Amino acid sequence: MEAKPFNNRLKDLGWTPYRLAQELDKVRQTKKGAGNYTSTVVKFLENPNNSRTITLLDLVKAMDGEIVIRWKVKKEVTVDHQEVKI
Repeated sequence: MEAKPFNNRLKDLGWTPYRLAQELDKVRQTKKGAGNYTSTVVKFLENPNNSRTITLLDLVKAMDGEIVIRWKVKKEVTVDHQEVKI
């Protein structure tokens, strides 16, 4: 997963990592303050692959986004067959 889309979103919002940390605190409803999450946000923005899934979900929500999963449709088709004895 690339960091660029997340950094672009932060830029579009006009936010700093500290501001995103404030929003993350609101999403998690911990009232610990932005200082508690600043390091988490900076690490995520540098390399999202090293972050926990819950961090990804919460940060996307904090940036007013959503995650969508699209399952590929797989259909198993059975065609009539005839057994042949050799």
